[in-house]
Formats: sequence, C-alpha cells, structure tokens
Amino acid sequence: MSLTHLVFAATAVWHALTAWHFIGYPQRTLKRTTDERPPHALAAELLRFLGGLNLALAFLGVAACFAPGATLLVAVTLAIANASQVAEDVRVHRAGLAHGFFFRQIFVGDAVFTVANLAVAVAAVV
Repeated sequence: MSLTHLVFAATAVWHALTAWHFIGYPQRTLKRTTDERPPHALAAELLRFLGGLNLALAFLGVAACFAPGATLLVAVTLAIANASQVAEDVRVHRAGLAHGFFFRQIFVGDAVFTVANLAVAVAAVV
C-alpha cells in the first residue's frame, strides 16, 4: 500500500467514524461537545445532514485508492472538506459554542487530515 493510499484510507475511516457519530448518535455527540441541555432537535438533525456528507467523503477516500488518475482531484477535495471543518471548529470554539475533549479530538482529526491530504496533493503535482 502506498503512502497516498494510506492517507486516503485513513481519511475514509475518519469520515466514516464521523458519520457514525453524527448520524447514529447526534444527541450524544452534542452532549459531549456543547453545554446545551437538552441538545436542540434541530442541531441533531443538522449533525445527521453533516453525517451524510461525511459518508460521501468516506466513499471518496476509498474510491480514490482504486482510481490513481484522480489522486490530485481527490486529495484537493478532501483537503478542502477538512480545512473547511477546521475553520468551523475554530469559529464555534471561539464563540464558546463547542468545547471539551471530544471536540478537541474532532479539531485535531480535521487538522491532521487537512495537512495529510494537502501533502498528497503537493506530491501529486511535484
């Protein structure tokens, strides 16, 4: 397995786990990352929506392992998806809307996969 495949596969696992938390357990995820009690039903539905998008990103990561000609496109797409989440993570943390150990894990994961996929994109160009 190449390093590129490893990054894409790990990114797929990251997004699959995110989808699992967001779709299957949105109330629990909100309780772990916010002070809102009980978590608002609309927030849970928005997490489910975000979980669906994460399923698509997980599929993209897996599919990229079988489509070497798409490496640059997939790496840039996954980097943008994760970078946008890093930006949102920072914004909601600064606003005091999200916090805690579980939220820090989300932030770190989003940052790691932004950098990893950017590295794959740069390597594909060089």
